[in-house]
Amino acid sequence: RRLVPVLGRAAKADTLPRLFSGLNITMRNNTSNLTAARSIGSMASLPSAAPIRSGTTMNSLMTRSVFANTNFATNDSITLGTSSVTSQHQARGFASKKHKRVIKLSKGFRGRANRCFRVAIRRLEKSWQYAYRDRKVKKREFRKLWIQRLNAGVRQQGLSYSRFIQMEGKSGVKLDRKILSGLAMYEPFSFKAVVDVVKKMSAEGN
Repeated sequence: RRLVPVLGRAAKADTLPRLFSGLNITMRNNTSNLTAARSIGSMASLPSAAPIRSGTTMNSLMTRSVFANTNFATNDSITLGTSSVTSQHQARGFASKKHKRVIKLSKGFRGRANRCFRVAIRRLEKSWQYAYRDRKVKKREFRKLWIQRLNAGVRQQGLSYSRFIQMEGKSGVKLDRKILSGLAMYEPFSFKAVVDVVKKMSAEGN
């Protein structure tokens, strides 16, 4: 009687002994299991001419049965016993183009944030906040790096960073910290020539 909801409303309790005659149904042992299938729609009774043999699964029974409605939305296979339950559903599309765009932009996020819209939209907006903040942090970090390299270069020439920047302003040399730090790191002889020019021009300006 507990299998009546699984088989559908068309199946009656009095037809179950005829359907499952000869089957060894065990719920705890692994000797033989009964595999049942559930589908949306009504199922007619099986033909009496087709005998049911021992070991026949409900999947084969459902294949041989006649359905009144063949357009299902769900087809669940349920195994009684130790086997697991498997489901096959129709793929659900996204609600709008906005959902698809958000999922595409959230590619690579951890957890459900790369496939679930409700989680992805929050993580995506937060990532935009981090990107807005770090675009400014990036400029500050590189400026600090250029100052450190430039300071190390001018100290080899007997100057400090602050003194060199003051002398450069008086000399009229128009080289920013990025260019000067690159010269100090990769072209030490060219950087030494620039420092000598800055010293000479600043001395003449005074």
